[in-house]
Amino acid sequence: MPEFLKLKDRWKIESFRNLGEDVVLGVVDIDREKCRGCGLCVGACAASSLELKDKKVKMIDVLPACMSCGDCVAICPRGALKLKGYLQLKRYFRYLDRGEPSLPRKF
Repeated sequence: MPEFLKLKDRWKIESFRNLGEDVVLGVVDIDREKCRGCGLCVGACAASSLELKDKKVKMIDVLPACMSCGDCVAICPRGALKLKGYLQLKRYFRYLDRGEPSLPRKF
């Protein structure tokens, strides 16, 4: 029998509407000198945070929902991409290396 979160516990789950408070999105650092505009990283980006503009890759301007998966960094043949900021969930979710360990969420 599945277990569900109670209503008061659901309020603790991060909301992507509160960017900066509940969630900090990832950031990809792009070396424009190394980038040749092949577009492999754009196709590999699961969040569609990258776009090809003027034969160079850049993060989209409006809400780049980068999940910090690193697929774009791994697929870039020239090493032009680096993860500069990582996705951070600040409220209900706990990282293993921060604070006391807690049970995973139940949905």
